Amino acid sequence: MDIAERLRLQASRLHSQVTLGWLAEQGGAVVPGMLIVLAAVPSLLPLPGVGNITGGALLALALSIWRGQRPLALPARVQSWLISPGSASRLLRLLAWVHETASRYMRPRAPHWVGARAWTWAAWPVAVMGVVIFLPIPLGNVFGAVALMVLGLGHSLEDGWAVAVGWLLSVLTLLYTLALTWGLAALGEQLWNRGTQLLGLGG
Repeated sequence: MDIAERLRLQASRLHSQVTLGWLAEQGGAVVPGMLIVLAAVPSLLPLPGVGNITGGALLALALSIWRGQRPLALPARVQSWLISPGSASRLLRLLAWVHETASRYMRPRAPHWVGARAWTWAAWPVAVMGVVIFLPIPLGNVFGAVALMVLGLGHSLEDGWAVAVGWLLSVLTLLYTLALTWGLAALGEQLWNRGTQLLGLGG
């Protein structure tokens, strides 16, 4: 039974709350790249506070990757996060679909992007996207999650081209976040200056 079939089978058996740690086991915690995917995917779900949880989990994973720890594991606080059976089932089915779809197009290639050294450097986009997902930036969680899903799947399936695309998407997401933050700050400054001018005229 492959990973996709296993995930769908587990999704059909859910009738009560489960922890994110349990989901990590089902998602293939022995495959480091899939753990990145699992930590990023919840950001796509409309759950309150999910960005804080997944952002913190990704930062912890980035530190583990940089230190060369094996196997990777989510922090205890993150592992204990309870998820409703409906949300967990949707998450497992989404993971199954993502892995199954990626397997059709990804294959081992460009080994210099998926070697041991490349895996260590993967800590940087994982950490940066974790911060982006944590911040209340419009669509930041979606863009960051997609970038990490591509990156994680690339490492899982040893597809160096996919890893390179994951890096590119991470850079573009960071630029989007910086540009949006700068734009909002500039707009806020303009509104503040106009407001103070109006108050000054009114006095």
